[in-house]
Amino acid sequence: MSSRSFPASGLSVGLAHIASYVVACLVHLLGPAFLVIGVYLLSRMTVFALLAGVVALGFAWLVRPRVPRLPPDIQPLTREEAPNLYALLDRIADRVGAPRANIVALNGMVNAAVTTYGWRRRQLVVIGYPLWLILTPRERVAILAHEMAHFGNGDARHGLVVGTALHSLVELYEITRFDPHDDRGLDYRMAGALLALAGLPVRLLILVLELLMYRSSQRAEYRADELGARVAGSRAMVSMLDAFTTRTPSAEDFLEPSAAVVRASDLWGDLRAGVTAVPEEEVERRRQAAREERTRVDVTHPPTYLRMERVRRLPCMEGEIEAADVEKVQAELEQAAHRVAKSVRDAARGALYR
Repeated sequence: MSSRSFPASGLSVGLAHIASYVVACLVHLLGPAFLVIGVYLLSRMTVFALLAGVVALGFAWLVRPRVPRLPPDIQPLTREEAPNLYALLDRIADRVGAPRANIVALNGMVNAAVTTYGWRRRQLVVIGYPLWLILTPRERVAILAHEMAHFGNGDARHGLVVGTALHSLVELYEITRFDPHDDRGLDYRMAGALLALAGLPVRLLILVLELLMYRSSQRAEYRADELGARVAGSRAMVSMLDAFTTRTPSAEDFLEPSAAVVRASDLWGDLRAGVTAVPEEEVERRRQAAREERTRVDVTHPPTYLRMERVRRLPCMEGEIEAADVEKVQAELEQAAHRVAKSVRDAARGALYR
């Protein structure tokens, strides 16, 4: 959970949206531009031109358009393995006006997310199993509906032009990151520092895109909440949002020290028990603190309490999907959930020895 936010740009939402596409197009043009420059310099056949041409071609390769791949830390589920889960998501997608998911997967985050991957822009839904465990059936519908709504509400982050530009920049940023605490010698540190210096324009472009998309991403979150409330019901949506300030901190606090020592077979049961054992006084304290600190899921989201208030102001909706439809899903997740528990435990143990 984060309390940091970007300052809103002075542009209107529409102008900022257009500007983000202009910047994204410029990012996509960097590769062809460096390629043309590199080929031209190589054709000059002088020592300096050859060296500069090779550098330009290297930059062309680095800034080439990239699309997200399937994350390595997920446990995909096929339609054959989880027919009820896919049927539930299909119904939700139809109701929020979104394309149906191509792949659904579990992982160990205390969150849920949607993204697109590959050049065919296939839809991926990732359900953090710790979050799934601590939500009620109706809240699970709410989080799924909220996430699926992002596929159909015009969120530029998931679009081909802006989404791939931002992903390319983030990957390039990872290449040019510099760790000042790395102890592999002075030469390595100097090379890393120079690489980080070369990556400053990348960081600047990421910041510009984030600032331009800030207000539209806030609006996309509110719209996804509204669509989610229509599918799951207003009360379920408010309760699900409340869980992000009252229950997810307990889940995160449990996983950080316990994942390395608890057996994989016991991890999820102990997690649920730890979350439900939190006293009501502490729950209420977290609720108040989240409001005072304007806590949000991350910087792309509005403060959670504002999202809850906005849903409360909507006409009361009972929801279109029953809790019984969700309860059929749980058995389909058990095997993948155990694999997630093992991966969470292995990652936690690996971190102890770094």
